[in-house]
Formats: sequence, C-alpha cells, structure tokens
Amino acid sequence: MRSEPFRVLRPFAQRLSVAFFTKEDDHLSEEKVHDHLHAKQSASLSQVHGGRAVIFRESSASTIEADALATDSEGLALIVRVADCQSFVVYEPTKHVAGLIHAGWRGLLAGVIPSFFDLLFKEWQIRPEETFVGAAPSLCLACSRFTDPAKELPAIRSEFFSGNLVNLRAIAEDQLHSLGVRTQRFERMEGCTCCDARTYWSYRGGDREAVRKGMTNILACALTPLV
Repeated sequence: MRSEPFRVLRPFAQRLSVAFFTKEDDHLSEEKVHDHLHAKQSASLSQVHGGRAVIFRESSASTIEADALATDSEGLALIVRVADCQSFVVYEPTKHVAGLIHAGWRGLLAGVIPSFFDLLFKEWQIRPEETFVGAAPSLCLACSRFTDPAKELPAIRSEFFSGNLVNLRAIAEDQLHSLGVRTQRFERMEGCTCCDARTYWSYRGGDREAVRKGMTNILACALTPLV
C-alpha cells in the first residue's frame, strides 16, 4: 500500500486520506480498504468504461454503473479498481469535496473526465482550477498499443498517436488542463502497470485471468473531519 502517495495532496493529509493498493497488498476487501483509511464505510461502482459520474453520501457496494464518484461525506471511503486504466483522485479543500475517476481509453472517449467536473460544478459550484488532482500508475506510452488508433479512437487528435501506440496519459492530461486544472496542482505517480507487472495487477502484463476474477489495483480516498 502506498499511503498519501501524492505530494500535491500532502498539505491536506489531516483532511483527506489517500491510498493506492497493489499486488503487494494481496486481495483486499472493500471493508479492509476503508479500515486502512480509518473510514466508517465505503462506496464503489460497477465500472463500465463509460462517462457517467455520480455522488455518494452513504455506503454502496458496486451496484451503480458509473466510472467516477464524488462525496462531501466525511468517513466514507471512495474506491475505484484499475488494471492498466488511469485513475485519478480529486480534492477541493475549501468545500471539502473529494472524488475518484476511472478512465480507460473508452472512458476517455466517453468523456468521463469532463463529466466528473461537470458534476462538481452542478452540485458544489466547484471549478476545475480550484481542485488538486493525483493520477495513479497506469499504462505508459510504450504499452498502449492499438490495432488502428485512428479508427479505434476517432475523436482523439492524431498528435497523441505514434504509429500503433497511443499516449493515453497525455490525452487525459490534455482534457484536465483544457478544463482548467492547474499544472502545479496536478501530479502523476511514477510507474507503468504493465512494465512493472510484478508490483501492479496488469491486464496487458499477464494477469488477464486474475483481473477477470477481481484482482486489481485499488485507488481509494476518504474525507476526514475538518479541524
């Protein structure tokens, strides 16, 4: 487990707990995850690689189909599971709101990132430039190979393609910064899930069957009471 893995979020460590769980943690139940974060309960999604974002204020166990979630409830651990896809934790300290985004390449096409920030504004009038964002390990450029990127990702600009390789990280960061997330408030953890499949669960890195059975990396966060 990597506890408080983002330097950009450490000034808020007394208000927001963040952890990234990998193969080193074996298979964790959601109860164990929220216990690690000293939360009372947890909320997770039935992730479908789409563009929907939802709000949780109480416990929910993977029944709602969506790929991003947010909360203003203290003591509620938010959870997303990833095995090569990108995942992001987002925090706005003034209104004390946190959220997570699961963004595979299909989610990037479906607009899950702008959908999440639309939700923040509609519910809390939070603008992207007011947030701090951390990105967990995911596929690097060298491991993001597609058959025909121009056909498979028709809405993506060709500048993000290098032959059959697609810079998924750069696509996500372009979306974040275009929305208004400040460069100095964004941080990406080092590491590629596929290149370092000994550390991370990776669908492309040889763990296909294990991932299908639910063995994944986990990004989780929980708000703690304001003091």
